[in-house]
Order: sequence, then C-alpha cells, then structure tokens
Amino acid sequence: MIRAVIVEDDLMHVKTLVEMISTHIRDVEILSVCTNVPEAVKQIEALKPQLVFLDIELGPYTGFDLLDMVSKRDFEVIFTTAYQKYALRAIKISALDYIEKPFDVEDLKEALSRYQTRASEKKIQNLLNNFKISIQDHKIAFYDKGTFLFVKLKDILRLHSDNAYTEVYYNDNQLVNKLVVSKGIAHFEDLFEGRGLFFRVHNQHLININHIKQLGNDNGFYIVMDDAEKSVVPVARARRDEFLLFLRQSGILI
Repeated sequence: MIRAVIVEDDLMHVKTLVEMISTHIRDVEILSVCTNVPEAVKQIEALKPQLVFLDIELGPYTGFDLLDMVSKRDFEVIFTTAYQKYALRAIKISALDYIEKPFDVEDLKEALSRYQTRASEKKIQNLLNNFKISIQDHKIAFYDKGTFLFVKLKDILRLHSDNAYTEVYYNDNQLVNKLVVSKGIAHFEDLFEGRGLFFRVHNQHLININHIKQLGNDNGFYIVMDDAEKSVVPVARARRDEFLLFLRQSGILI
C-alpha cells in the first residue's frame, strides 16, 4: 500500500479526490487530510507518508512553502492545481507529477503509475548504493616479502604500473604506504571491475574515485588525490569522456 497524505483547503476537492481514490485506486491508503500548511507539516513529520497530494494555493501559504518547512523531504509529491503555470516550477523542484482540477481518474492513475516506477528505481538505486558501501570493506590480499598483506578496498588510493610491476598506494593509520606487486595493472583493472570504486584513467594509472580531491585541466586533464602528498595523476585524453561519465553515473559528479 502507498501511504499518502492529502493537503487541500477546498473541501469539495478533498471529497472528490478521496472518493476517486477509494473507488478506483486499491493500493493507496489515505493517512490524513490537512487543510492548512502548519497542520500538514506536523502530520507529514509524524506519519511519514510515502506520497503527498499537495495543493499549491493554501491560504496565506503555498505548497512550495510546505516543502521548505518540512525538516526532511523523504516523500514524493503530486501537485493538485487548477493552474498550469505552476507545472514548470513543480517539475524544477523534482515533483513527481501534477494533476489538474477538476480531477480526472485517468490522470490520477497515470500519476500513480509514475510514482510506482520512480519508487522501484529508488529501491534499485538504494540496493546498488548499499552494495557499493559493503564492497568497500572487502579486503584484498597482496603478496609482499614472503607474507600476505590484507588491505581494505576503500583504503587503496591508487595503483601505478610500470609494465609487469604495479605500485599499490594505500592508507594505513593515516599514513600512505606503498608495496610493489609483480602483476600488471590490467590484472587489477579486471579484479576491480564492477565494484564501482576504481577507474583506469591512464594506461599506467588506476585510481579509487572516492579519494579524488580535485579535477584540473591545466595543459592536460589531471586528478589530485586526497592523500597527504596530494598525488597528481594524469588522465589520458582518450579516457577523459568515459571517466567523467563514470563519475556522473556514480553520483560523484553532478
């Protein structure tokens, strides 16, 4: 069930919307009907709905005022309005949708269908984010001077390769350590593939994107890492666009 709150100061429109939902929509539970913004803010924060049907003109307030007043906006919004001029602003603040008055059943169903789609996308994204977080605590064993050294993936800053050997730079108690492994960088690129943390920005460089401090473009694109030495890593021109796309898809670059 979709847990919903209605915020509407016109009782006739309230009655129409409630009857429409109860008659034609099976999977929406109306938790509360609020006729003013202060009351709505209290109810939303207490009941924590998944969806709010929000009128725009609410006495001395507007629906946009309500969105500014709630402490946390963790719900979707379907605006209810008689004025198309509000639609563009609603879209700009990422409202789910808007339905015009007088209400139409098919418009309501379409808006709720889009809600279901967005909710599913959010669940998938949350799963992916949780997966990435858990992956960061996984460890990898490096053979070094007769012993195996276990390092968490999140502590690996970058890797630099010189043909058959790779230098691995990692954090250890806030210090940057280096070990040399007798494997090429392509081995680690394959090993880290799909983990959402590492990107090969250059033939000789593989970096952990969570340790990027700065991106620059001074006589060539480059990265400054967040280690104490502020290591500078070049980005190959041929990999630049793919790298920027990877950062956007990872939610790091907006």
